[in-house]
Amino acid sequence: MVVATCRCRGPAKGSRIVTLHTFRRLSGAAIASTVLALTFIPGIASAHAILESSSPEASALLASSPKEIRLDFDEQVEDTLGDVRVYDSEQREVSKSNTVRSTSDASVVTAEVPTLKNGVYVVVWRVVSADGHPVTGAFPFEIGTKSTGTSAALLEDVLNRTETTSPLGNPMSILRLLGFLGLILLIGCVSLLWRSPLLGNARVRKSLRYSSVSVAVSSLGLLLMQGPYTAGKSWGSLFDSFLIGEVMQTRLGLALFIRVICAFAWGFITFTASATVSRRWRIGVIATAVITIATYAASGHQSAGTLPGIFVPLDMIHLAAISTWVGALLALAVVSKDNNVENEAKRFSQMATWSMPVVVVTGVVQGLHLLGGISTITQTNFGKLLLLKTLLVGAVVVFGSKARAKLQMYGFSSITKIIRWESTLVVLVLAVTSLMVAQSPNAKPSTPISFSATKVQNNIVAELSVVPAVVGTAEVHVILTPPGGSLTPAESVTVQFDLPSRNIPAIPVSMTEIGPNHWIGIVQFPFSGAWNMNTRVSPAPNQTLLFATVVTVQD
Repeated sequence: MVVATCRCRGPAKGSRIVTLHTFRRLSGAAIASTVLALTFIPGIASAHAILESSSPEASALLASSPKEIRLDFDEQVEDTLGDVRVYDSEQREVSKSNTVRSTSDASVVTAEVPTLKNGVYVVVWRVVSADGHPVTGAFPFEIGTKSTGTSAALLEDVLNRTETTSPLGNPMSILRLLGFLGLILLIGCVSLLWRSPLLGNARVRKSLRYSSVSVAVSSLGLLLMQGPYTAGKSWGSLFDSFLIGEVMQTRLGLALFIRVICAFAWGFITFTASATVSRRWRIGVIATAVITIATYAASGHQSAGTLPGIFVPLDMIHLAAISTWVGALLALAVVSKDNNVENEAKRFSQMATWSMPVVVVTGVVQGLHLLGGISTITQTNFGKLLLLKTLLVGAVVVFGSKARAKLQMYGFSSITKIIRWESTLVVLVLAVTSLMVAQSPNAKPSTPISFSATKVQNNIVAELSVVPAVVGTAEVHVILTPPGGSLTPAESVTVQFDLPSRNIPAIPVSMTEIGPNHWIGIVQFPFSGAWNMNTRVSPAPNQTLLFATVVTVQD
């Protein structure tokens, strides 16, 4: 950031800063860095809406077949592109139904199922959260009078067989970066050259045209990819008319369609830009910029979170401030070659003075709102990217301060390298931002869905397992075996869980023997955390063995 005035009268030797060719190289480097980041950052998160409850509940034992599967989430989900599949004990798909959103509660969906026979089943569901990201999950249940104890193994087998990830996630992040670059350079350029004769410069007009094309390609590409990405499909479904129609019924699909229209409006604006533009042209620029920015804010994380009436407008202010700060910096770098940019540098100084603190404040407020506090910033990929973005923005500010000091002492030509580095960091900030859009603010790195531990007491081996080890209903298994011999059936097995961090006393689990020394029970975990699991086994009268372990229960 260069918060200073330029004293030069013309393009002194060495003052070319960053030409259009150099800017292209910077953009290419940023895209390459995005590809590398996508390679090393864990897969794109798909847990924006969180399942709060289901009917039937996970690991439930039902007396008869359910009429429907009901899923209740913590936020609104879309009415399209969702489905529920049911698999039997042979891992065969016995039912597949599209989800139907409740008319009274947009966070609840249901799916019909046929009449099911007694046995073990696994439900695999997929919905689309309000911000356009696919959310998937699975849980088992049983029908009959007695649990078989095989639901945990079946759940794992079905997930290993059916879990698929669309290869379109990474290309979509690159398209987002392309769209961010195009929009920010468009707004930054017209803001910087609002009343400047350089607006009619051939280099400027060419940059504006390239930027409008970038917005168009990004928006159209994302619109076509959203359906296959959500459905877990590949490039072959890019032009599937059914998927496109389903996407168009979502909030994100409508936003992308409007953005495509805005891209054409930007094209008209860039072709009619000149050294002297009319008041009508300026009004068109403002209207198009506001609508384009709104398509990002109204379909992003803030629109799906709490208090959208406050944070969606705040997100619009944030993006507008970024465009008039970062976009103007890139625009200044582009137009500086062979042009006297004294007046433009003065205008940029004024723009950066107010836009930079607005970017920082609105960015911090939004980040803390999405993460729920600073304590969780290192627990999610979104938080880690936010931390990286903050460090990069801080580096931009440092370079800007250094450029200001050198400019006042040695003149404009002395800050050429500084601005080159500053521009590179700015494009990297946009690259990180494009990755953040694809990440869930509340999705922690994936962890195993089950817990297991082996304990030994008096030559008796106890295999302890909890499936799934998450908040909600879970199965508890205790299997007793001696090391290399037979074991007389244990007289009783009791299990208790307690959570010291929340002062939750022992929760007893009713255990039932379903096989030789194989005991099973159902527990309800109300909170995440490190739960103490105490298993007491009575292998003989007047003898009790304690097997103690700690179970980490995830959200």
